[in-house]
Amino acid sequence: MPNLGHTMEEGKVSEWLKQVGQPVSKGEVIAVVESDKASFDVDCPADGVLLAIHAPAGSVVLVGGVIAEVGAPGAQASSAAPAAQASAPASAPAASQALPAPAARSGRVKISPAARALAEELGVDPQDIIPAGEDGMITRDDVRAHAQAKTAAAAPAAPVRSKSRIKPLSAMRRAIAEATARSWQTIPHVPLHGHADVSALQARGLNLTAAIARASALALMQHPSFNGCLIEQGFEQAGDVNLAVAVATDSGLLTVVMQAAQNQSVSQLQAQLATLAEQARAGTLAGQHMLGGSFTISSLGRWGVDAFVPIIAAPQVAILGVGAVQRVAREGEGSSLRFVSELGLTLVFDHRANDGVQAAQLLAAIVNLLEHPEQLELTP
Repeated sequence: MPNLGHTMEEGKVSEWLKQVGQPVSKGEVIAVVESDKASFDVDCPADGVLLAIHAPAGSVVLVGGVIAEVGAPGAQASSAAPAAQASAPASAPAASQALPAPAARSGRVKISPAARALAEELGVDPQDIIPAGEDGMITRDDVRAHAQAKTAAAAPAAPVRSKSRIKPLSAMRRAIAEATARSWQTIPHVPLHGHADVSALQARGLNLTAAIARASALALMQHPSFNGCLIEQGFEQAGDVNLAVAVATDSGLLTVVMQAAQNQSVSQLQAQLATLAEQARAGTLAGQHMLGGSFTISSLGRWGVDAFVPIIAAPQVAILGVGAVQRVAREGEGSSLRFVSELGLTLVFDHRANDGVQAAQLLAAIVNLLEHPEQLELTP
């Protein structure tokens, strides 16, 4: 089972495109596997014959587990290479178990007069009471304890509110929840707030999201310590700016990845983002467009949010939150007032990988590029 991302732990074999005994070629797609968010093609690692399939379609296998064997024609498949199956959740224990009623006793019951009077008052049959003392004498405490246990056993279960309804989490929603919680609990998130005057940008008629993507890509080339992932061995800097942009879908939030964004113009980024967002919402987004992101942009501006603090998509080390554009009054020359279009930006960074000064410099670089859109053009 291939590792299709830093956070992937298991995958599901959804389809085999080759049968046992058929010839296969290196690089040929022989199977399709699924992660929580997408489907991926599995390429054959070598020329030969498909000797055995250890994980039939529908199997959930841990990353690194053997799903099949390829070898020379006539070779024998290993009998000791089972797939590393992901453990299934254990069935939940019963919420409660009814306690057996004490066996009724026959014959004379040893009970004190005071205990007998209390038993009559509480409506308890002395025959059903088991004394706690070694002498076998039923006391008032025994009567009270038995009466309380009887009342508790007869108490009705708490009523279920008719208006409440439990909606099971989908596999994607569960994956998002786990990744979000893990990131929030393990990464020291530090937000820096800023704003950019995008009046000149709007005057040029440039797409705002694509311009932000272009500005971020160029700024990250100047500040590469934010372009990559923090892994166990250290900071893994990406060679290109593989820009991930959050897209809202009916199933949950997905990030579409635009590879080498620093080499694309604003119009190219706009066209690519529109295509990938449409595929994400239609559920046809290919796996390669969801992996390998080195920096993420998330925007809530279209919903009227001025500013927000997004959660870093671990193991990345930074994310840019984009708010709404607002018309605000600013002081101009000679103490005059002028109205400008200001865009709210929040850069959230992992303080383990960078310090505040470096983060402030990155945010300032993004703002500068947005305020001077002529710098966003591709240079020959």
